[in-house]
Amino acid sequence: MGILSYTKGWPRLNKTIYNIIYSRRARKQQKSNKKLLEQIKTLKNIHSGKRCFIIGTGPSLRIEDLELLKEEFTFASNRIFELFDKTYWRPTFYVCQDHLIIDKYTNQINAMECKIGFLPIEHQDAFDSDMFRFFVLKEKFFYPNDAPFSIDVSKFIGQGYTVTYGAIQLAVYMGFTEIYLLGVDHNYNIIRNAKGKPVKRSESRINYSLGISEFLPIQNLPRIEESTIAYETAEKISRKQGVRIFNATRGGKLDAFERVDFDLLKLNG
Repeated sequence: MGILSYTKGWPRLNKTIYNIIYSRRARKQQKSNKKLLEQIKTLKNIHSGKRCFIIGTGPSLRIEDLELLKEEFTFASNRIFELFDKTYWRPTFYVCQDHLIIDKYTNQINAMECKIGFLPIEHQDAFDSDMFRFFVLKEKFFYPNDAPFSIDVSKFIGQGYTVTYGAIQLAVYMGFTEIYLLGVDHNYNIIRNAKGKPVKRSESRINYSLGISEFLPIQNLPRIEESTIAYETAEKISRKQGVRIFNATRGGKLDAFERVDFDLLKLNG
């Protein structure tokens, strides 16, 4: 499952040793699962020139927003399925890279209503549906430098300590040239800092959207310092690829992308 996800003392590892461990693991996964990874290649530029929405589960997200997106290409993640009893909307694509969530909610993820689900390759044995595609999640200790950003997700997806960063890489690979973030508040009442220690932030929002919340162990606390850098990296690299990322979230703390008003967007349907 990896040192990063389950070992509390990982920040004390030598940075070079840490990166070598995960580089070797990524290469091994790529070599031993080449045929499975190549399934992602069929998605290269499949939606060239189109737009998509990446949905977070921040407190700002509204059910009525989801209803308006029923005719749009959408990515959603983690425990979004807990909102399905409140809306007819279903995501086009589902992404999860959190091992603890996948292990705990295997049945719900297997029953996901979407076109394609993307999961880390370590979990391939638990998901045998043709709906799923599997990727190598490449860990790298990058703080305070740029995060790893994959131009070819059939090889790996760069870890940015937020699933939204992974979804952005997938969207760019699939050819979307306009990406809108919604419900990505980037704001929590307790985080894990770059040194691996919990930090309370009393000014932040406590829960995820619409009741999606639970106690998180320290290794799964939001790592906002690193994810901020990841978003800034995504902004720089996406522009070089001719892609624009906009933040349509209502409020929140994410300022890496140009903000737009969701209510003023002309939506399909």
